[in-house]
Amino acid sequence: MIFLPDFFAEVKKLEQEMKDLLDRTHTGTDGMGTAPYANLVPPVDIMERDGTLEVVLDVPGIRPSDITIQFGGGVLVVTGRKPAPDYVENASNFVCLERNFGTFRRKIYVQRPVDLDQTRATLENGILTIRLATRPERRGGLKHIPIETGKASSADEEKE
Repeated sequence: MIFLPDFFAEVKKLEQEMKDLLDRTHTGTDGMGTAPYANLVPPVDIMERDGTLEVVLDVPGIRPSDITIQFGGGVLVVTGRKPAPDYVENASNFVCLERNFGTFRRKIYVQRPVDLDQTRATLENGILTIRLATRPERRGGLKHIPIETGKASSADEEKE
């Protein structure tokens, strides 16, 4: 029997990725087309190295206590909050405000089985590195099934 990929699961995953992309690019506006706070979307790099999947995000100015990392259902979710400095809250007229503040949420779809007991995260100099230890696939791979030999059963001997 041939097992085909679940078409509807793939469509659902694509739909969720598009929704996440739209959520990340949407900025709240004040009706005049200007956003008081632009959405904070940390860039991400993902690479495979030595049996791990490394996810690296730039999160300068964010404390470890303001970041949450969760993994479930093949999705790595990183959420966080970068507070605005006091001068942003107390100022009334900016000439230029380009730095991003506020909350963020990144979803990363992981296509490999992960050993959560071996997963580690570090934050150093504004760079968050999450090392997801991968493990061998539990299903779908080739497995050798040995053939046992034995004497014919008594039912087979009676037919002869």
